Amino acid sequence: MSSGLFINNLTLEFAHGEGRAAAVNRCDLTIRPKEIVGLVGESGSGKSLTALACLGLTPPNCRVSGSVRVDGDQIIGTSEAKLAALRGRKIAMIFQNPMTALNPYFTIGSQMDGVIRQHFSLNRSEARSEAVAALQQAGLTESALSRYPHQMSGGQLQRAMIAMAIACKPDVLIADEPTTALDVTVQARILSLLRTLADQGMGILLITHDLGVVAQVADRAAVMYSGSIVESGDLKQVFSAAAHPYTVGLMQSSPVMGMGRRKLLAIPGVVPDFRNRLAGCAFRDRCTQAQEVCSAGATPRTSVAAGHEVHCHFPIGQALGAQLT
Repeated sequence: MSSGLFINNLTLEFAHGEGRAAAVNRCDLTIRPKEIVGLVGESGSGKSLTALACLGLTPPNCRVSGSVRVDGDQIIGTSEAKLAALRGRKIAMIFQNPMTALNPYFTIGSQMDGVIRQHFSLNRSEARSEAVAALQQAGLTESALSRYPHQMSGGQLQRAMIAMAIACKPDVLIADEPTTALDVTVQARILSLLRTLADQGMGILLITHDLGVVAQVADRAAVMYSGSIVESGDLKQVFSAAAHPYTVGLMQSSPVMGMGRRKLLAIPGVVPDFRNRLAGCAFRDRCTQAQEVCSAGATPRTSVAAGHEVHCHFPIGQALGAQLT
């Protein structure tokens, strides 16, 4: 098996009534070394739940099927002991909310020491040196090691979480909204760090709702809606020739610097709760292209170009995203 993260036919189901409903439905996604894949979509699309499944962190009431492999190691169905060895070293995650991801009873240094020494045979002094190096990469100083989470701002906590995730130099990094709590200057530094890590060999899954962030650093893009990947491909292909009406809608609703008084067009409605998802295409009630066939059966997979696929009965092509690249 090649190195990287390989998600195949991933389905995450929860009990609903007398049956089950899929919060993530047959997701396929690949992240290879030296590339950043941007996973975009509105809140409630299933992005974070997909990320948690990649580390074996789905809730106990979630039924998981499909395959998630990291460098050939299967995540789905793996023992907790094996997962503990993989998390942090083979695959790591920058969680969306560091205030709840970090333990309030321990200092940042204590928590980083535990992560680093879990995977490497280092003494405390050596582990501290590795922690300091990771903190400096994330834009923090050594003094952060002695602080408790409540003594740090939201942006500092986010950077501490980033440092903890990269401290063990994982092969695959999942970054769930890593720049949300940061000001623009620190955001630029973190995005530059992610690009550097990828260029050095790391595979990165960047989860965000911000198309501008994806445009800055990603190599490929995947658009998720209501638990399914609806469009994916090379970044420039997806942004310059968006084929799914949802992707086009996201681009039309995104402000772009330097574009003057361009009118932003909001997508009507909201992402449906997965327990009340429509049959057929889940986007059809919000789609201007929808026709009767969209309400029956699975949407077909269409190849727009080499490596650029869309799940839609009526794919379209518009150069709406060219200005974002």
